[in-house]
Amino acid sequence: MRPDLVIRRLTQDDGALVQAFVRGLSPRSRRERYFAAISELVPRELERTTRRPDPRDASLAAFEGDALIALAECAGGEIALVVADAVQGTCLGRELMQRLLYHARGAKLTVLHGLVREGNRAMLRLAASFGFRPGPSGDPDLVRVELALARA
Repeated sequence: MRPDLVIRRLTQDDGALVQAFVRGLSPRSRRERYFAAISELVPRELERTTRRPDPRDASLAAFEGDALIALAECAGGEIALVVADAVQGTCLGRELMQRLLYHARGAKLTVLHGLVREGNRAMLRLAASFGFRPGPSGDPDLVRVELALARA
């Protein structure tokens, strides 16, 4: 892990940082994460990302200094992950996935799942490396990945 990296839960006070992060992503990265050509999060999505009242849910963010550089979410067992273009390929996604799994096990979740664009080979490889199994999603452009968590 990078020495200047801080990973922590998001709070409602982080809304402006999240929006700046999303705006700074390339169109490709925004499409891979949000499945649409967005430029920023709508207020309801921003609120959902920064406010997780259910303790089983979490939004984790990686910061380098004051800059948010990656975001990982778990809500109702559904996970999502996005890393800033400049730091993709640095194992930051792997670190965040490990932390999501740690959170999910502590929250006593039994299954994690997510949707991945069929062409997002990097995310499909990352998910497979953690044991997620690919399957149909009902949408030909998306792959559903699922991981059964061992019960303690």
